[in-house]
Amino acid sequence: MHFEQLEYILEVAKRGTISSAAETLHVSHSAISQAISNLESELGIPIFKRSRAGSICTEEGKTVLKLSYDIMNKITELKNVGQKASLMKGNLSISSSPIFFSTVLPEALYAFKNEYPNIQIEINEDSTENIIASIKNYQLDLGFIFGSDETFKSVSQHLTSRSIYQPKLMVSVSKHSLLANKEVIYPKDMLQYPLIIRNEKFAKEVWEKIFSSYGKGQVLFYSNNDDVIKNVIANNLAIGFSTDLMKHDPLIKNGDIIMIPYVDNKNNPILHLICIQTKNKNPSIIEKEFINSLITKINSF
Repeated sequence: MHFEQLEYILEVAKRGTISSAAETLHVSHSAISQAISNLESELGIPIFKRSRAGSICTEEGKTVLKLSYDIMNKITELKNVGQKASLMKGNLSISSSPIFFSTVLPEALYAFKNEYPNIQIEINEDSTENIIASIKNYQLDLGFIFGSDETFKSVSQHLTSRSIYQPKLMVSVSKHSLLANKEVIYPKDMLQYPLIIRNEKFAKEVWEKIFSSYGKGQVLFYSNNDDVIKNVIANNLAIGFSTDLMKHDPLIKNGDIIMIPYVDNKNNPILHLICIQTKNKNPSIIEKEFINSLITKINSF
């Protein structure tokens, strides 16, 4: 058994195909395929189910991946012993829900890269469902999703999850809206106006509770595109939910969009910014440092 074999299977699991892993690692397809076959023969178990569609990890393979992550993380920690933070090297793959991607995350990434310039970060924006699936399949190191208490409890059953912030739920309205001067907004206030709703499971769940308690509202449309959502609200075509993490957005700072606290005495929705990782996988020192750096940034945001 060689460290390279462990590196290969981790990259194949993350990328989904041997070809993509070979391209990332700058190694030939045949070299990776042979290395995996040799490791499977040595262990006496299939690590991947291979097909034209890609390489899917078997149940036995998931155990191998977990142990391989642990071994490679320890190797990274050994290499970093005595090194300054600026010299720490490694890779970090992240996926985030759109609402977080467009608020504090870019600033947190900038600060982290300044402190750890030799860490290569791969990041993408995706839906909550896809992020959860990718974490379960060992394709990502860290996922960041928004959700309710129910979401947090649900993902905690299958993943290592941590609520790193509880956003305050706000209502975003145009400066021209009749609601713009209100100190707080109640559900019945919102239901008088066209609504724009995020096309995310947790957002729909929040609205389903509101509709069942206060009556059906007029939904203009569903979207996860933050620019579309903000422009629709700024032009007084609809109103929608936001969080206090949006407070530094240019449209809010220049007054085109007004954020007003939301009050719902029946449902009292509680939101979480949840960090998720593969269950039973020891986080690397890089993952720990990024999470700590992110929490610091959020607290000062």
